[in-house]
Parts: sequence; structure tokens; C-alpha cells
Amino acid sequence: MSIEHKINEQIKQQVNYKIIGSGQNLVLIHGWGVNSAVWLPIAQQLSQHYCVHLVDLPGFGEQPELTDYSLASIAETLLDKLPKNAVWCGWSLGGLIATYVAYHFPDRVEKLIQVCASLKFVEQGQWSGVKKEVFEAFKVGVTNQPQKTLNRFLSLQSMGSDSVKTDIATIKNLLVDQPEPKQSALIAGLDLLNEVDLRTEFSELTMPCLSIFGEKDNLVPMNNAATLLELNPSNQQVIFERSSHMPFISESNLFKATLISFIE
Repeated sequence: MSIEHKINEQIKQQVNYKIIGSGQNLVLIHGWGVNSAVWLPIAQQLSQHYCVHLVDLPGFGEQPELTDYSLASIAETLLDKLPKNAVWCGWSLGGLIATYVAYHFPDRVEKLIQVCASLKFVEQGQWSGVKKEVFEAFKVGVTNQPQKTLNRFLSLQSMGSDSVKTDIATIKNLLVDQPEPKQSALIAGLDLLNEVDLRTEFSELTMPCLSIFGEKDNLVPMNNAATLLELNPSNQQVIFERSSHMPFISESNLFKATLISFIE
């Protein structure tokens, strides 16, 4: 029995949307290649303190595709479902989307949490990031061998963590009964990661912001932490020393405590 089935009694189901718990609203936005099921273990823990909102990005999970896969259209889709005011927590691509929403709809975002996210995923000058050709290689892989490419990506997200084998097994178990992501959404998501740069927008945010890093993350290096502080001096930062790209799985207890401390 999957974790989702075990806690199904605690979940209010809506179309492509889950609510767990009660209290202050906390929105969790997943990353590329997966869906909101990856949050279920930590969402269950956080639901003891908050009303946790889980929603799939367009083209992932049960969510239908978008013809215009832009940050603006994704934000519109999410905001139509989510509460008027909430703490937004986005992981990886989800962090990019949450940051966009925080900038363009600041009245909807009480606080912003970026989990192993980058304002610009591609390296440029002194800004550390993924090489542009890596995104192109993933696009070719998604086009020709989508399942093999996704499996490779899941392994890459765990690589380096102290609990790498357990992390990979956990996330694969969470996704085992889930719908396959739409190929068009996978490719469009890679294009967003390749092209978007929200450094200027981040520098203008006024709500409290927390950036969480995995010390062993191969996708979002910690080298940019100092630059984030230059862009937004009030930015709070926490480094998860045993984690790679999935600290909410690798160090779930610390992740829960970190979010509670920041939100409270």
C-alpha cells in the first residue's frame, strides 16, 4: 500500500488538488519530472501544524497540459485553486514558480520558501548553475527515452546525499502509482529552467524569504548563497549538510523543524 493510500482518510480530495490538516495555509509546489506525491510524507508531518495545500503543476500528475507553458500561465492555473493568502514553499522548478508568484502577486504570498531552487538554473559568469548543454541533453533524452531519462534524473537528485539509496527508493515508491508526466510538459519545463532568470525580481521582494540548500546538491550549488544575500539582504538561509537535492526526504525531521521555525 502506498503512503498516499495510507493517509487518504486525512486528505480532502478535489480535482488535481489535496488539502491536509488545518490552520495557517502552506502551499507546497513540486519540481520537474514528478508531481505533488513527492511531498506526501513531509506534508503529513506538517499537517499537524498547518493546512497543507498540494497541487500538481500543469502536465504533471492529474493536471492537464497547457498550450502556453509560461510562468504567467502556470501561476494563473495555480492561483485559481489555492488560498488567497498562504506561505508558499517551492522545490527546484517549483521554487522558481513560487518566486514568480511572490513577485507578481505579493498579496497572495505571506512568506516564501525556496527549496534547492535557483533564480537562474543555467550558469552565467560568476553565477553557478547547470551547463546549458545539460538541459539540451535532457530534452533529447525526454524526446527519445522519456522513462529512462526520468529515472536518471531521480537518481541524480539523490546523488551525494548520506542516504542516497534510501532516498531513491523513497521517491520511486511515492511515484509508483502516479500518472506519467506529459512529454510536452517535461520539455516545456526544461525550457523554463533553461531560460528564466528571476534575480531582479528576487531583489525586490518584501516578504520574508527562506532559501534552503543541500550541501551535496549536484543541481543547485551553494556558491550562489552569498549573491542571494547581496540581492536581498533579508534572505534567510539554511544548509542541510547531509542532503543533496531532496532535503525534505533526506532530512525530513530537520526540514519540518526548519519550516516551522521560519513560518512561526
